[in-house]
Amino acid sequence: MATTYKVTHNLQADTSYPVIDNSTYTPGVSVYFKLGDTIQSQPSHPTGGTLGISLQDGNEANPDPSNLGGTFTHNDDYTYELLWSGTFAEGGSASSDFLTKWYHFNSSGTLAFTSQTVYRRVACSLGLSSTSLTSSGGNITVTASSIQGLQAPSSSYGHRLFLYVKDSSGSVVSSNVSFSTQFGGNSHIGLIATNQTTNTLTVGSSLSSGTYTVHIGHFGYIGHSENSFTGSSHSIASVSFSKDVAADTTPNQFSLGSDVTGLSLNEQYDASSFNVAGITSAANVSVSGSGSPQFSIAGGSFVTSGTVTNGQAVIFRMQASSSYATAQSATLNIGGVTDSLQLTTIADPGSGSGAASGTATYGVEVKNASTNTTMSSGFKVANIIANGTGNATTSGVTLPASGTFEGFTSTNVGKVDIFIYAENQQAAPYIGIALQVTRGSSANGIGEGKVKVAHGYQGATIPITYYVVRTE
Repeated sequence: MATTYKVTHNLQADTSYPVIDNSTYTPGVSVYFKLGDTIQSQPSHPTGGTLGISLQDGNEANPDPSNLGGTFTHNDDYTYELLWSGTFAEGGSASSDFLTKWYHFNSSGTLAFTSQTVYRRVACSLGLSSTSLTSSGGNITVTASSIQGLQAPSSSYGHRLFLYVKDSSGSVVSSNVSFSTQFGGNSHIGLIATNQTTNTLTVGSSLSSGTYTVHIGHFGYIGHSENSFTGSSHSIASVSFSKDVAADTTPNQFSLGSDVTGLSLNEQYDASSFNVAGITSAANVSVSGSGSPQFSIAGGSFVTSGTVTNGQAVIFRMQASSSYATAQSATLNIGGVTDSLQLTTIADPGSGSGAASGTATYGVEVKNASTNTTMSSGFKVANIIANGTGNATTSGVTLPASGTFEGFTSTNVGKVDIFIYAENQQAAPYIGIALQVTRGSSANGIGEGKVKVAHGYQGATIPITYYVVRTE
């Protein structure tokens, strides 16, 4: 972030042009700054006279202020400035220049007051030995390379660059981080110098998960509004690292629904889909129990083992028993959390042999006028088991809508059968339309005790009437 550094000072009662500086952090340098910043100097004449500025290139006074206005003499408290960017008026590029010095003096009367403002641009690159930490934290080696413009270190803190960490919101992190070479009692601020270009950052386990940024910056001028050590305006390079939370593979409790009864033999059953919640890392998924249990994740193939991530949809599938009136159950396990489902098949519908089949020579006979026998103890009798109506479509309708027809199994053909006819409605539009009737079984997916009725008359819904009859 580009900023402006303004050095406000009084001319000194010294004719040798003493440097205006901070002796603790920047001895011999008025201001450190970065590319794109604006530097300013506002000298004051102690006796209120006019000011002069000397910009002799031999004294490293290039580049010059950009607002001289064609003169080297100005009123008291005049502010000289220069944007350190692009190409300077005197020539030279801002990106390759790192120093300028401006010499101020009293231009009225005998030379008695002078001062010198020294501006040094600093730059460097920053690298981390690791950009990803686990939930337990750890150490990261921070390395500054290609340092330019920084003077050799002096005393404890003179001519240093400062390391600090900011969170994703831009706030300085002052706890759960510390540097091996610290700035005084501020363990969260590290030091870099031209003769010490590495520092070890220790990240504690209590630091929240997230993305953090390590910054390196120069000392900011005392008169600047931001913190002189961790202000965003002073940052010259940065690099980020992430810290993870402990992996949570235990999901919230899920449900496969209520147990199911009245299923056909070997009928496949899919539980309602649900979304996994409460995990931060992939969790293992497995199944156990009877009925060939399987599961599908996010619409994929049905399998018996795998992994799931938070928010993915899961469908559990199993089959009913191959025996009548039999219950079997299976369990789905996700990250140690389980739920079970029990399926129970229908009761045995019987063999269908209960109809009259008499062979006796006694009983009542009924004859018509031609003496033909129309009813006798030797005649077989058909019993209606069920009847009703429905609507046949091209995709087919399954009857009955719920439950099963007693004795109507795939092994009882000729003993319990169904008769279906299309209703003649609205000028008989369906005369000549053939109904397609498929007797149900566990093999064709319709189910024992059921029947599917369809037709080939595209787009029509045909009303039908049916009778289920036992003939033996």
